Amino acid sequence: MQIGAQTSRGIEASLNWAFAPEWTLDFNATVLKAEFEDFLETTGSPAVLVSRDGNVPPNVAERLANAWVCRHFLPDWQLAGGVRYVGKRYADNANTLVLPGYATTDLSLAWQARPDTRITARVFNVFDKAYYSTAYYTATQWLLGADRRVELTLDYRF
Repeated sequence: MQIGAQTSRGIEASLNWAFAPEWTLDFNATVLKAEFEDFLETTGSPAVLVSRDGNVPPNVAERLANAWVCRHFLPDWQLAGGVRYVGKRYADNANTLVLPGYATTDLSLAWQARPDTRITARVFNVFDKAYYSTAYYTATQWLLGADRRVELTLDYRF
């Protein structure tokens, strides 16, 4: 689909704070204004040109945030928990179908086994929250986000 122009303006902020011995807080947030400019879309039957100027592009959240708390304990262990927030998004160019915002919670436990080896267990979407991650320009094709997922990784640096 050809679009005359699309712009986005916004601000991002992040904070990393060691607020106590062995504890850190990481926070980041985005506020975004994205919009179509000079965009005429053909819709309906018979075909009609409709201006979408000023509308937000589909699947673009204008508010995003992440917050993580991490505790380092024993010599080589780290426990962390975080919340990820994605604001509402539109599912169509007309901005008539709204995907609701959502928040999910993640946890991780990491062990630095050796200076070059780290083992990490992660649980994504801990509470197995159902949410819509994206849509395909219609009222009927909304995709659910990922279920609870467990991941075990081994990082070896050489």
